[in-house]
Amino acid sequence: MGNLITLDKDCFSSGQVSSKIWLCEELENNFLSIDKIAIYGGWYGLTAFLIRSRNKLGVKKIYSYDIDPSCETIADTLNENWVCQEWAFKAFTQDCNKLDFDNEFDLVINTSTEHFDNLNWFNNIPKGIGIALQGADMPHDDHVYKFNSLDNFKETFKLTDILYSGEMEFDYPDWSFKRFMLIGFK
Repeated sequence: MGNLITLDKDCFSSGQVSSKIWLCEELENNFLSIDKIAIYGGWYGLTAFLIRSRNKLGVKKIYSYDIDPSCETIADTLNENWVCQEWAFKAFTQDCNKLDFDNEFDLVINTSTEHFDNLNWFNNIPKGIGIALQGADMPHDDHVYKFNSLDNFKETFKLTDILYSGEMEFDYPDWSFKRFMLIGFK
């Protein structure tokens, strides 16, 4: 029986999966194709898996960056089909605040903006690069950056050209939260 992988099952929660499918749908509505994608805070690589599995954007490379070293092996395992295709997908253990951005990517995705304690990662992305961001107003111990509305989210992440902005509400029996999304260009 192969190697067992231990992961946080929250990565497959309804909020996580619904948010990432929403992202895929809106990327597909706003871009005909995207050659190279960088995913910041990529966690277990689910966003990349969904983009690749839907196969509507003609993506050549997706690189996923997460500061947690346990994520790299899991993300590469989930996306093994593309790892073995000359790194059409590859996960890296890296602090996104310290990435040396060299215009290698056409689009930067960050669906975990509330987990970053500063905006260095965003400020280091050159102008003109495509951006897709999500954040939430959900109170959580791991959420260090707080967003209270879509307007607050837009004010935090000033884009020169917004192709899409919206929010999705999640209502559960004992709690609820809103997820915000921006797609555009820096």
